This record gives sequence, C-alpha cells and structure tokens, in this order.
Amino acid sequence: MSATHTPGPWTVTHSFDANFRREIWTEIDRETGHRELVALIPDAEGEHINGDANLIAAAPELLVALRWALDQIEDDLDFDHQAALEAAKAAISKATGGAL
Repeated sequence: MSATHTPGPWTVTHSFDANFRREIWTEIDRETGHRELVALIPDAEGEHINGDANLIAAAPELLVALRWALDQIEDDLDFDHQAALEAAKAAISKATGGAL
C-alpha cells in the first residue's frame, strides 16, 4: 500500500513564542483561504533545526524531481547510472511507503 502526502508546495514558518518551534504549512488555498499544518518541530533549538525544517518543506518538490530523474535514466545501461537509479528507487519507496 502506498502512502499519499499533502500536496506541496510547503513553507516553513518560525514561531516566536517560548517554544521556538518550526512549522511546515501548505500554501493558502485560494478557494477556501485555509492552509494545512504538515509538520511541527517543537522546541526548536540547535543549528540543525532550520535545515531539518527546510528539508521537510522541500519534500514534495524533491519527490517530483527524483521521479523525473528516475524517468530520465531508467533505460540507461551505464553501471553508475543504474546504481543511481536503484538509489532513487529506494529513496522514493521510503518516501511513499513502497510506491514508485
């Protein structure tokens, strides 16, 4: 069974309350005026927090780019490209719960 995800793009916001958390949100829906919280990184301290939040927010675009790259090299028989293809398939599978 494959997992679906909330459509991107996603953006990072910084809370300015005592928790210093990072929130990852969808864009505002033009029809409803609502947006959806995708992820919350609580008690955000340390240098890695911004990088983590940015990586999470980039996930939808990364998945699209990786699938496109997979399509581009799928029939390439070069050994290095085949290794890259297998790595791309593994990453996509991890991100989607098994679906390519």
